[in-house]
Amino acid sequence: MARSLFLSLFLFLGALAFATPSEAVTRFDTQEIVLRSASSYNANSGTPNPFTAVDVTARVTSPSGRAYTVNGFFDGDGWGGAIGNVFKIRVYADEIGTWRWTTTSNTAGLNALSGTFYCSGTLAGVFGKGPVVENPARLRTFKYQYGEPVYLVGKFLDIAAPYPLQYSHTMFSEKLTDTNRQAMLDRHRGMKLNKINVYLANRGDYSSMSTTPWVGTAAAPVRQRFDLARWRMFERWVVNLRNSGMLAHLWFFADDSGFGDLPDADRKLLLEYGMARLSGYVNTMFVLALEWQEGWTTTEVNTYMSYLHTQNPWARMATVHGVPGDFSYPASAWADYMDTQAGNSVGHGAVNSHGLRNRNLAVKPVIQEEFGMGSEDTAHRQKAWAAFTAGAAGSGTGAFLAHLSTFANQVDFEWMDPANALALSANAYVLAQKGTAYVAYLHSGGTVRLDLRGVTGNFSVKWFDPRTGTFRVAANVAAGGERSFPAPAAGDWVLYLKRI
Repeated sequence: MARSLFLSLFLFLGALAFATPSEAVTRFDTQEIVLRSASSYNANSGTPNPFTAVDVTARVTSPSGRAYTVNGFFDGDGWGGAIGNVFKIRVYADEIGTWRWTTTSNTAGLNALSGTFYCSGTLAGVFGKGPVVENPARLRTFKYQYGEPVYLVGKFLDIAAPYPLQYSHTMFSEKLTDTNRQAMLDRHRGMKLNKINVYLANRGDYSSMSTTPWVGTAAAPVRQRFDLARWRMFERWVVNLRNSGMLAHLWFFADDSGFGDLPDADRKLLLEYGMARLSGYVNTMFVLALEWQEGWTTTEVNTYMSYLHTQNPWARMATVHGVPGDFSYPASAWADYMDTQAGNSVGHGAVNSHGLRNRNLAVKPVIQEEFGMGSEDTAHRQKAWAAFTAGAAGSGTGAFLAHLSTFANQVDFEWMDPANALALSANAYVLAQKGTAYVAYLHSGGTVRLDLRGVTGNFSVKWFDPRTGTFRVAANVAAGGERSFPAPAAGDWVLYLKRI
């Protein structure tokens, strides 16, 4: 009898040894719950396949009583090795206090485990204000959930960069080294960007820069199994991006790769595994596919986007990206934001018109993702500002972006709406919170005539140089009529008026 009791206690404590973390997690960080199955598995080969045969979920309850169902995932030896019995569950800990969890599984050693962990303190950096979400006060903009509004600025097309740093989508490519990845991150930080677009699966886009999340090579993958060393690299760099203040804008399926022809089971498995491993990080946002029209039907997009959200306990924002043209799914509940491209060869006028048109399709944020290849020249600078003044919530390429970021951080852009009609001289794109603040981008310089009729009060006047990122103060102006503002010098300029 005593021996039986001792054995039962030993088995119970053995299960808890891998189920109860000992250190507190900081708020907005990710708690990793490590479980061990009774049997060992091989990620690369063998039966049963741990990615398809083993199911493990956790019922997670926050300190305030919010309940989540969170999928677990196989992680080999827990350190990137293919062979082992480690399964993990990642919890996004956004509340101070004690969290509780209980597992359900079809596999010995993983079922009916339970434990707690404690959350205290706050994550350092901008994501200590929570994830990027739709701004409830201004639904066409983003904000940090518990902080200020944010204009998302990225440069995934960056041909001004040296090889192999031109395309941020390739950051997780097996063809790059960690030295390359750090150089890419450093470059983006130097441009004051706050988001980086990255592929999770790519075979044919960007020439040979494949990203293969599966066992095998890009040419011969085993799509029902995942390369655990690569996934460990993926998540390590998601954390590096977070610690650098960068949103990891993760795109599941690249274009030019034939992924629209994959079997249903293969596509769903990548969505399941990717969300289980990565959505628990505060700095993640997702895109199903780049240019969905290349191999995906409308029905498939609706199906897989809806499925993605069933794997999304932390409500990370997600959408799809299309070919040049208007966003195809503005009314879809699964489209948390609209990710569009005006086209890489169009001019700034087309970029502005595209933004205005898509902004009016739905009361959701628009990211003008793609409108040029990223040369550091006047044309790309003009297009970046044309997108901003069309009321975009973010952009994905352009030029002189450090200065656009500087400007966006110093004005209340979230309260402004596009108002090009206020530029009576028709040589500027205008954002306005009428009666309070005005931004006019003079894309070709000159003098802009602004319609300030019906507006009272005095306004401070500043000129912002989009080439240097510096302000010049001009004389205050009284509203109440049409007012003319000559740019300080040749070239494009930004006029900023604010009620005193």
